[in-house]
Amino acid sequence: MISERLLTLRKQAGLSQQQVADAVGVTRQTVSNWELGQGAPALDRAAALARLYGVSIDDLANEEVGLVSSAGERPRRDLHVLHGLVGSAVQIELGADDLCFIPRATVLAVGDGWLRIESVEKTATFGSPKTGERRTVKLIDLADITGIAVIADEG
Repeated sequence: MISERLLTLRKQAGLSQQQVADAVGVTRQTVSNWELGQGAPALDRAAALARLYGVSIDDLANEEVGLVSSAGERPRRDLHVLHGLVGSAVQIELGADDLCFIPRATVLAVGDGWLRIESVEKTATFGSPKTGERRTVKLIDLADITGIAVIADEG
């Protein structure tokens, strides 16, 4: 839900509700309501929030885009090396408890605090021997990445 994303993104940015409200031109109560799922930002406010958090509007609103973050204030980093990985296939090691390793992903974009990736996940239906695949897009908090390696082309 967008409410959970807004809360996670605000915490990751280390901002208070009042700071977010001031940045996007609404009241603190409005930000609180958005985070509680009692309404959602209009398109102009969503665009301002996306800019504030360094993500796209699609990443902010699309429930199919996963959000991987242990949430908390993060120092800003020099990201020029990561920008060079856009379009590359990589393996990602995460320090977050729920995920430890993403064996293959394509780096789609790098933001101030986020790595946007696309990966393929195996799917299975209970009781069926067949497996399938589905493409997923995730935003990964850079602070949760403990290692990243480029995968050589298989050709």
